[in-house]
Amino acid sequence: MYPGLSHGAMNTLHEHGTPEQQQAYLTKLVSGEWTGTMCLTEPHCGTDLGMLRTKAEPQADGSYKVSGTKIFISAGEHDMADNIVHIVLARLPDAPQGLSLIHI
Repeated sequence: MYPGLSHGAMNTLHEHGTPEQQQAYLTKLVSGEWTGTMCLTEPHCGTDLGMLRTKAEPQADGSYKVSGTKIFISAGEHDMADNIVHIVLARLPDAPQGLSLIHI
């Protein structure tokens, strides 16, 4: 299960990460030195990700301020790797309601 979660994080970074993010994270994820997770589910929505409330607010430096609550983060805490990369599904301020927010 853990390699599958890392694979999802790697695919997300490969498809949607900046070159800087790809350089910083992909090599260590691919080597297994680091592992990855996908933080999707929230207490109030279960599997209905269209009800997502977690927000990502763009900051002046290009980063995002993320706020919200996630649950059931498989492999989110362990001692098998030096670092765990968490990919967090969050709604941008201008994102429409519902599942269309998932279009990256």
